[in-house]
Amino acid sequence: MDQNRHFKHRATLPAIISFLIAALALLAYGISNYWAQTTLPHGSLQSTVGIGLDQRQTAVRLERLQQNGVSFVYLQATTGKWEFDRSYLTFRKKLKGSELAYGTRVKVDSRQSARSQVKYLEEKAGSQLGSLPVLLDAGSSDPSAADLTCLAQMSRLLLKQHRTVMVRADSKYAELFPKGCEFLSTDRKTPSQLKYCFWQYSTKGRVSGMTGLKWPVTMYAYMGTSQQYEQKYGRLTQ
Repeated sequence: MDQNRHFKHRATLPAIISFLIAALALLAYGISNYWAQTTLPHGSLQSTVGIGLDQRQTAVRLERLQQNGVSFVYLQATTGKWEFDRSYLTFRKKLKGSELAYGTRVKVDSRQSARSQVKYLEEKAGSQLGSLPVLLDAGSSDPSAADLTCLAQMSRLLLKQHRTVMVRADSKYAELFPKGCEFLSTDRKTPSQLKYCFWQYSTKGRVSGMTGLKWPVTMYAYMGTSQQYEQKYGRLTQ
């Protein structure tokens, strides 16, 4: 009797196995599809995106970035204790033949004077710092008092040179900075377009169809409209 009951369900095990195989296949497809897509801002219709390039990414082909929906790049000007990133000049030269807009990201060290750091940047990078705002970054989205002071001082110096400037800091500190200084958000949620110019929405991003672009990738989005972006920085590459 027990044997008869057992054989009535002889199709159960194959059905379970088939279900598991199908689930694994869907999971594999989902993972492959995930890595085949560009990381975009969560819950946002933002389409103007860019990435950060540094010495890890020297093998990347810029024309492939354009073809895969990237509109701009931020180049790292310095690393460590003001050791200039040589890949900066290499990338900048290649960018002249592309449609990608670019900007310069500067590591700020509050232990050094603002004037000496601006002078160092001028000596190493020259006057061509890109059409995007110069991005001043003290290494934290919540800078210390000393960092804020140095960021504000460097902002003033660069604005006097008629450059556009942006700092990685919360816009609540806006009163500490000179008029005209923009802010970069690193919030997880979509920030206010009235308070922030750009958004660093991921430091573990990816760009579809890319080789030579080492993971993880820092991803940025412009907070204005596509029309505003084109007026300020050039045409979109999509």
